[in-house]
Amino acid sequence: MAEQPFSLGGSNTTPEGSAIAADAAGMTRRDFVGGTLVGAGAALLGMAPPAAIRTAQAQTTASRMAGLGPDWTGPGGIGDYSRSNGNTHEVVNAAHGGIRNQEFDKALRAAVDTGESPDVIVVGCGIAGLSACWAYRKGRPNATVLMLDQHPIFGGEAKQNEFDVDGYHLTAPQGATGIVVPFSKAKDAGMWTHFATDLGFPDEFVYQKPTGLSRDLLVPEDAWSPMHVAWERSDTGFFYEGRGWVRNPWRDGFKHAPIPESAKKALVDMELYRTPPRRDDWESWLDSMTYQQFLTEVMGVGSADLPEVLKYLNPVTCAMGCGLGADVISAYSAYNFIQPGVVGYYRYATGGVDPTDEIYLASFPGGHAGTARHFLKKILPAALQGEYRMADILNSPVQWQELDKPHEAVRMRLSSTVVAVQHEGPPESATGVIVTYLRGGKLYRVRAKAAVLCGQQHANRHICRDVSAEYREAMNHFHHAPMLTVNVAVRNWKFLEKLGIASARWFEGFGWWVSLRRNLEIPGQVTQPLDPSKPTVLTMYNPFPLPGVPYPQQCTAARMQLFAMSYAQIESAVRAQFTRMFGDYGFDAQRDIAGIITNRWGHAYVVDPPGFFFGKDGKPAPKDILRKRFNRISFGHSELSGAQMWETAAEEGERAGQQALEVT
Repeated sequence: MAEQPFSLGGSNTTPEGSAIAADAAGMTRRDFVGGTLVGAGAALLGMAPPAAIRTAQAQTTASRMAGLGPDWTGPGGIGDYSRSNGNTHEVVNAAHGGIRNQEFDKALRAAVDTGESPDVIVVGCGIAGLSACWAYRKGRPNATVLMLDQHPIFGGEAKQNEFDVDGYHLTAPQGATGIVVPFSKAKDAGMWTHFATDLGFPDEFVYQKPTGLSRDLLVPEDAWSPMHVAWERSDTGFFYEGRGWVRNPWRDGFKHAPIPESAKKALVDMELYRTPPRRDDWESWLDSMTYQQFLTEVMGVGSADLPEVLKYLNPVTCAMGCGLGADVISAYSAYNFIQPGVVGYYRYATGGVDPTDEIYLASFPGGHAGTARHFLKKILPAALQGEYRMADILNSPVQWQELDKPHEAVRMRLSSTVVAVQHEGPPESATGVIVTYLRGGKLYRVRAKAAVLCGQQHANRHICRDVSAEYREAMNHFHHAPMLTVNVAVRNWKFLEKLGIASARWFEGFGWWVSLRRNLEIPGQVTQPLDPSKPTVLTMYNPFPLPGVPYPQQCTAARMQLFAMSYAQIESAVRAQFTRMFGDYGFDAQRDIAGIITNRWGHAYVVDPPGFFFGKDGKPAPKDILRKRFNRISFGHSELSGAQMWETAAEEGERAGQQALEVT
């Protein structure tokens, strides 16, 4: 089928001060790969894009990546999170200017001394930072902690978007979401943390049931499992450009899918593969190869069918936690996220039981925003109104005046971008650290006995001014892939019911996946509706795989795609994509879409290439170096586990907080 140009609609102008331009009228569907535009990353890197990809016209990105404006961020919805939908233009400008471009270095000496002297400074108020603070205070209840974060609200990537649609209050995750349950089975799979008990989560969650259906429809508990690992839990439609919908293709071996017969067999064989090689060194062996090598050399996926298999599989591995596709990631990274083939090693460990048959995800309405709020209630009880019960914690407005109160043992200072961390004197003999941060356009300096850095290494390698060469080299091994989370509030989802699907997968155009989900029923809280005639939020998790672009350049190229689009372009692309797929089933974008919020995460997932987990050439893995305290600085982030989940974030933060106890 020949390419047909389509218009993005909206404005073609760009944020003031950015060097981003787009000629939307000349773009075709192939200019969108993995959920966004191609040309910007290639232009930045000075390289040609892969042969199968046409460069989008007039796409350039300034390498300094500053000067973005509100029209890049777009609307943030309602409620406490309305000023913090992903990495907003304020956050990106401050981070690139103050951290990456180090524009304030000459002014560091002139920073205003706050006069404060907390025992510990925690940099980053995501789940790892919140956990670090809690762990440190548990070990030293009378200690003082100052928490700093560049965002306007705590949570890191564990935030939510809120809408008011036709009188219904709707909430959806911006990023992190999913608690592996039931906990007894999650323990067996190594996907459990004691924080689930410490935070008071129930052993079993209750899921809402859909109402108002005119036909039987299998709606999944969460939006992630049916992406692949538990495809049987949802009625899913696959949309093939120019050919239409195929309902539940996995149930009949892709019988009606418009793909080659050999590709159908390859996909089914991939899913049925149960016998990976048994070997004592299987973990380090998996980490010695890419997932694509495992697919071809171990599972036997042939070269003729590999493109179709990867077309199906790459967005799944990217979105579920690996960041990029099979050509880059370690096979052990794929194992961490129970991908086809490598999932067999879980079966060996559990006597043949497939974990995807026993575990599933529970998700608060706003994803792990709810988990972060539980942590906050533990360390700053007055920051949220009400008792320590789930409904109060999830629904209380943030008591902003309680976050940074003078003379309190724990203080949380938001919209504060840390630009420098160093020891006060030679690191090996220093008795304290100095942290400099940017807030309201001014630099401030504060001293403490120790610092716990719970941000990612792409920032730490810039702000840590006196770490050793060994630590700096380890930091330089961390590269991250972006994610664009788009929450689409619709006034109804009758078009899905008419199709007979709860989840949708497609292979061309903007995005690749969207799904209904059954929200948790929280005692004392009204559950948002799950009725085809009533509003809901459809969440799109859009990764940016660029097969053929070398690692780590692929991370940068992908990130530049994310930065290259204005909000207007994303909004228009979503409307066009939904119209193309659902228009014949009663969907009308102008009538049915109540609002769209975009959440850009430039460094969403650490990418784990071969050697990330167990090291290469006889050298230790960089993550293991950074998990050791460097004098008075310790590091805690889920990336140091290689598997970014809330469980690993909490545990890495706890470790780093406990390390701070050793020097204070």
